[in-house]
Amino acid sequence: MKPQNEGPSTVASERTTRVEELTARIRRTNSVYARFYGPLSLLVITASFFPYYSPAAESTTTYGNLWQEVLVIGRGVDVFALFVLLLTTGLLCLATAGRTTVPGLIAILTGSVVIGCTLLQSPGYISPPALTDFGVFDIVLSFLIAALALVHALHLFALDLEFQRRMG
Repeated sequence: MKPQNEGPSTVASERTTRVEELTARIRRTNSVYARFYGPLSLLVITASFFPYYSPAAESTTTYGNLWQEVLVIGRGVDVFALFVLLLTTGLLCLATAGRTTVPGLIAILTGSVVIGCTLLQSPGYISPPALTDFGVFDIVLSFLIAALALVHALHLFALDLEFQRRMG
């Protein structure tokens, strides 16, 4: 008896099975990482309500939190920082729901790095004031989020590469 050739329906069925398998793996991977994004987004928002800078011992200058700085002074840097913070937090909330892709993770990574670098550089100050504990915490938190988003994006990218290799 002659073996039957694989028809187009068998190849399509195998391809569909592999796509469903990849989709399930991506969903599982996103759900694992999503457990971290919720608490991190709450920490980012909470940290924004504490002052990042402390005045010098002999100074009468006081520094407010990000929200106060935007409402009272309204400098362009503060408004930009608030915009990036809200955008990054919104993306973290989407990631918490397990609805993220590699471009979304790259946006989270970029926003986190911008937040951390902005606090490190203290733009708008000729001689930057010292950071408070919350300022240091927010810098560390920003780079922690960036690292997590990078690892998550690389994980999804590796899953996609494996899928492409298997299909090719």
